[in-house]
Formats: sequence, C-alpha cells, structure tokens
Amino acid sequence: MSNSLDPRSDIMRAWQAAEAKQNFSRLVDAAKDGPQMLLRHTEPVGIVLSMKHYEQLRDQANAAFANFLLASPLEENDFDKDVGMSLSGG
Repeated sequence: MSNSLDPRSDIMRAWQAAEAKQNFSRLVDAAKDGPQMLLRHTEPVGIVLSMKHYEQLRDQANAAFANFLLASPLEENDFDKDVGMSLSGG
C-alpha cells in the first residue's frame, strides 16, 4: 500500500496515482487529517489538502505578503500608477 514520507518535517502519507484513483474517497477522508502526497512511480506530482488546511495556507501567504508590503521603505508616491500593459498590445 502507501508509505509515509517526511519532506518538510510533516509526516505525510504518499499515494501512488493508481491507488489514489481506486481509493479516492479514502484519499479525501485522509486529507482531513493532513496533506496527502500523490506519486507517479516514485516522483511526487501533487498534494491533496483539506479545504481547512488550504485556507490556513492561503491566509498565511496573504498575511506574509501584507507584512512584506507594510515593511517596504517605498511610499505611495514612489509608484507610477499609469504603468501597465494593455491586453490589446497598445
């Protein structure tokens, strides 16, 4: 069956792609307990997350980006608001 991997100090169950396909409901249920790694042969190809875990990661990323902007030494007047690209190429 599957094995456990430790890619970033978080124990994560690894599922072969065929096993994940055959046991999709079990995979989704297991994601409630933590991220589930998808493998094709021995190569990691994806992660299945619960919605709760996804939202936590998204919120952390948003907070980190907001903190990055707040820590910037630039001021609003340092940005040229008219710079941009047109979808029409003009």
